[in-house]
Amino acid sequence: MTLARTRTAPDSLPSPAELVEAARQLVPVLKERAEKAEDLRRMPDETIADLKVAGIHKIFTPKRYGGFEMDWGTHVSVSRELGMGCGSTAWMASVVMSHTWMLGRFPPQAQEEFWPDHPDAIIGTAFAGGGKITPCDGGYRLSGQWKFSSGIDHSDCAIVGAVEGDFDPKPGARPLFRMAMMMPGEYEIIDTWFAEGLKGTGSKDIKVVDQFIPEHRTILSEDLSGTSAPGAELHESYIYDVEFQPYFSTLLIGPILGTANGALNEYVEQTKTRRGAMFGESIVDQLPVQVRLGESFTEIRTAELMVKNIMDYLHETGVAGDRPVGATRLNIARDFAFASRLCLSAVDRLSGMMGVTGQTGRNAVQRHFRDCRTMSTHGSLQWDKCMAPTGKLLFGLKTGDPFVDNEAST
Repeated sequence: MTLARTRTAPDSLPSPAELVEAARQLVPVLKERAEKAEDLRRMPDETIADLKVAGIHKIFTPKRYGGFEMDWGTHVSVSRELGMGCGSTAWMASVVMSHTWMLGRFPPQAQEEFWPDHPDAIIGTAFAGGGKITPCDGGYRLSGQWKFSSGIDHSDCAIVGAVEGDFDPKPGARPLFRMAMMMPGEYEIIDTWFAEGLKGTGSKDIKVVDQFIPEHRTILSEDLSGTSAPGAELHESYIYDVEFQPYFSTLLIGPILGTANGALNEYVEQTKTRRGAMFGESIVDQLPVQVRLGESFTEIRTAELMVKNIMDYLHETGVAGDRPVGATRLNIARDFAFASRLCLSAVDRLSGMMGVTGQTGRNAVQRHFRDCRTMSTHGSLQWDKCMAPTGKLLFGLKTGDPFVDNEAST
């Protein structure tokens, strides 16, 4: 195949620190727009424009197509900053704008067809719900409806996953799962996003009716998620050739840390001037208030240390060309879930300490709490699913992960 349409990398690339600083500079305006994002139930157009000017949408876009192709972990640091201003914006930056990493693993022909005309692409995805993809001459026919496609209103294409062919859900059976990339006009956006938290993410449904998808714009899930993704041959960085799932789960954690820190900052600023509603006593001079603030701070700090430990490990493992093995695989999911719970506990405490003041109107602490709680309900952070494998391993039982069980049996 002739790769004639490729673009060259920018002459100079920003450093991760520069992108983090760009995100930090956006926080004041994101605070101002937070209510607008909630009212719109999607990202304000001006926020998308600001993120693109900062280059945040290109963190994981391949250099071959004008992106930054950064090391794994930059998205966590950037979205942590953004989340202090607006949790929905942080989710957009970390979860949605990192989907360029996913497309960088698709077959080369799909990338060559798409990227040159969309160097500033935002890519929506949807996997919850259901669909069916059936082989046909030259490709596949796709039908279905998928939920929770964050940022789809601003996306230049969409990737969904569907069961290929007929599947009989017998015990132990696994369906053949194929991902397909579609362009706007090949899917319908259904406005279903009426949520308590993350209101500004516009996580609406995608509906597809008997749409033809060329074969090169599809990929089996197992091919995309393994350590030999077909698109990785086009790129230099290790990030397109790592095992998908351990790295994918990190997309959620930066926004969670951001909302927790945002709630802490807002609580401190609001409480400095608060006095008792009945007797006018100083709130900040009360020992229980000081203790509980210290508790929340420590929970958030502990979560950040846990996350940093995992991110350092994933980067070092990827650079070395290795994959997470043994009990370390369980640590990643378990520790992310625990960090998420620590953040939610911290923010819940802060919101509750504000009394009715923190529950009325558009109080920023309340908004951060709602966003943090909504993020923590993501399936990748489901408590029992993330904790049980460690318990099984300690009991000497099969965890269900062959890379853990096979090592334990040797």
